[in-house]
Amino acid sequence: MDITPEMIAAFRADPLMKAFIDETKWPDTMVAEALCEADTETGSPRWGAFELACCNFKWRGMKYFAAHWLATNFGSLGAGGTPNPEARLNVAEKSVGDESIAYRVPSMMNAGTDWLTYTNYGQQFYRLKKRAGMGAKAV
Repeated sequence: MDITPEMIAAFRADPLMKAFIDETKWPDTMVAEALCEADTETGSPRWGAFELACCNFKWRGMKYFAAHWLATNFGSLGAGGTPNPEARLNVAEKSVGDESIAYRVPSMMNAGTDWLTYTNYGQQFYRLKKRAGMGAKAV
């Protein structure tokens, strides 16, 4: 799918995406790349056909994924920052007195899903993704 200027403007116009309204901090090319990533994540027929409307399931998923992608890769720095190369992992910690231990907990959630829980945008996308996976699939 081609990411159009109308799509970028609609993304910025969404009241839930106000964090990305500053075009200097979040240039159109950066938002377009995030929306392109989001398009691939919502590429399954289960997401439905794309329409630039607030109630369109695929468009909602794309907006949440794009916002999550921008927030996790660049934080609040926007174009002035560099992508964060570190992955967030499920960890459990225990402290007793002056000793503590932290360890990776692989059984909590797979890494791809865990990454989605890092921001509110990702959690909203995860909720939609679960809905997209429900029910019978027409073949």
